[in-house]
Amino acid sequence: MNSFVETISPAAKNHVLARIDYFSDLTLATLQSVRQLSEVNLQFSRDWLQDSTEALRVALLTPQAERTPSTEQAAHKLQAWQQQLNQIASEYQTSINQVVQQHAPQAARTATELAEAVTHKAVAQVDQQLRQSKAAGKEIIDQAHHFASVAAQNGSMAQPASMQSAEDQGNKN
Repeated sequence: MNSFVETISPAAKNHVLARIDYFSDLTLATLQSVRQLSEVNLQFSRDWLQDSTEALRVALLTPQAERTPSTEQAAHKLQAWQQQLNQIASEYQTSINQVVQQHAPQAARTATELAEAVTHKAVAQVDQQLRQSKAAGKEIIDQAHHFASVAAQNGSMAQPASMQSAEDQGNKN
């Protein structure tokens, strides 16, 4: 028994391989961006936890007159985090565009080859079915002619009387 891989056409195989390469590269680009995003979020969370712990410590242990406002520092950290997220999103979009540009010509070529192979196979199957239908029709006609000639030779197919002559005989009796 043939395996599935042995039964697919070369055009289908090439198209599947091109699609696998495309999705593999697309997945790698996505995973790289997710990794970067995770690292940025982890660092931001660590810094935020450290800063909020320090701010709470200062608020609880330092007299109010000696405290310095730290809201501006927190705003700068939030802004830096947002810029890093924007940078990662921009790099991700660029990498996705590069993957698509790299794989689009190959995917289009293999899809066209596959479509041509499927069309060729369908045309061949229709042609074969048409030939089989014609051969079956010819066989039926040949058998009918043969039957008619055998019947004519045996005289078993006498010409039927017309309906009118049958009616005339019926009235005479």
